Amino acid sequence: MIRFNGFDTSGLLRSVATLALAAAMTTVVLADADAQRRNRDQEEENDGADRTFTARVGEIVLEAQEQQSNDQFTASIETLNRALAISDINPYERSICLQLRGRAYYETERSTQAVQDWQAAIATGAMLPEEIVNMRINIGQLLIANEQYNEGIRSLEQAVEMGGESAVNVGVARMLAQAYGQAERYRDGLRWAERFWELRPAAERTRGDYSLMLFYYQQLDDVPNQFRIIEGMVARWPTEKNNWRSYASLLAQTGREEDAFEANKIMYINGMLTESREIVAVAQYYSYYEYPYRGAVILERELNAGAVERTRENLQLLSNMWRQAREWERAIPVLRQLAQMTGDGDDYLKLAEALYQQRQMAEAEDAFQEALNRGGLDRPGTAWTLLGNVRQELGRTDAALAAFREGARYPYSRTTANGWITFITNQRAAAADRVRIRERVRLDECRFAVEDLRETATLLGDVDENGRIVIDVPNNCTDLYNQYGERLNQNVAEGEEAPAEAAEDDTESDAG
Repeated sequence: MIRFNGFDTSGLLRSVATLALAAAMTTVVLADADAQRRNRDQEEENDGADRTFTARVGEIVLEAQEQQSNDQFTASIETLNRALAISDINPYERSICLQLRGRAYYETERSTQAVQDWQAAIATGAMLPEEIVNMRINIGQLLIANEQYNEGIRSLEQAVEMGGESAVNVGVARMLAQAYGQAERYRDGLRWAERFWELRPAAERTRGDYSLMLFYYQQLDDVPNQFRIIEGMVARWPTEKNNWRSYASLLAQTGREEDAFEANKIMYINGMLTESREIVAVAQYYSYYEYPYRGAVILERELNAGAVERTRENLQLLSNMWRQAREWERAIPVLRQLAQMTGDGDDYLKLAEALYQQRQMAEAEDAFQEALNRGGLDRPGTAWTLLGNVRQELGRTDAALAAFREGARYPYSRTTANGWITFITNQRAAAADRVRIRERVRLDECRFAVEDLRETATLLGDVDENGRIVIDVPNNCTDLYNQYGERLNQNVAEGEEAPAEAAEDDTESDAG
């Protein structure tokens, strides 16, 4: 937002004061006959006041004028002091001497004495109204330059009151607006600021003019007029970043965040944003308004170009935007760099989650374990549970159970971890039951097959030299029956035990 840092009146003061004084000094000459006649006419217009020089005073004034024309201001003060010391000096002569001496004081940077002389010149009653108006403007401006704002305002407004509408020009209106602003009398000064704005042709308005108006509207919380001024600045100088930044800032302050986002986009597209923090802010805007992919593309490009600093914070922002956009493949290199840079457990955890999303299970397991080893996690129970999931998918059931048991130690992850423990336990039990059922079926099938074979052999008389019946035992039954159809192991034959190895192999197969 544009802020107002004060007014520079020094140049304008010297210019206006010199011109006004020059106008006042045009009558300071030794009058010839024609001049004496004109002065008599002026006297009649000025209630008969004597506006002529005596020869004695006139010579001194001419000497002082000559000295001032040669920049001998200190010498001119001494010269004018001689004239002012004359006992019978008339009011007109006194007013001219005081005006000239006031100018000399001003040029030698004795502003207090200058103001005193000019006020004394007015007090003589010998000055014409137009001269008084010009003098009060000079006095007011000098007081303002000396930070006597209220006194300066009073002098300027006296000039306006005496001079009427013709006394209010662009310079006077602007001086009054500036003085009221410096005096922090914003509501009183607004009428002069707006009067100045009306008097200044639109084509001639400068940045300082816009800043002055914006300052007043800011102080008075006049938001509609703030927008009017800032939008005018943007239209007048569309390529200047500060105008757009002020516009975007005001939009944000008034709750128009999406419009502020659009303004920032325009600045970025037009190459106005060159500072790292500005580009980062634009990327954050994209992320905030659910365009994380676009924000991440911008931030990654500017990081690679060196326009944005490769700090931890900026890398975290980039990785978060890729994750928000569910661009896990692009997030992984950034997360890996970030984890190596910081060594923080939380950064390794984010890397592990991205690897898990990309189904890179072996690397995900290592990253989860690294995150837990480094510590500092907000929710370690969740990390243990995720590690259990990875191990389960890798078919490492025992290791998965160990991870789930760790996760069950924390209240917030206990339900999920215990659910997995129950699932794996039930899966193992079901696998063992399937092994036993398959073995029972095999036992029954082998028993029936052997019995059939014995009956057939008996009918056919297939016996050995000892008269014993001989059969061809099926291959899947040779561990149960011999060639005579006799059971080899009573317990196994009856299916009272199932091979432990078979049950375990079946469990691992189902887990995979």
